[in-house]
Amino acid sequence: YPISVKIKFSAGQARYIEERQWAKDQKIEKKKDGSIILSMKTSGWFEVKKWLLSYGADAELLAPADKRKELKKETKQLAELYK
Repeated sequence: YPISVKIKFSAGQARYIEERQWAKDQKIEKKKDGSIILSMKTSGWFEVKKWLLSYGADAELLAPADKRKELKKETKQLAELYK
């Protein structure tokens, strides 16, 4: 089912994110610190989750709140593995 996501990318990743078309309806908001916020609709949460996690601390899911909570839980589990 389609899901709308809002993701903040660090200034270091902003140029890479901006140079690609990730979704037809994507919107990019540039922040003063060089970071960006990418808003888009996607058809698959699992793929988006893997993609987000591949950016590590350079990507933060801002919305939706339930998926953010899911990522928080998963990253806590990941941190436990590597402590």
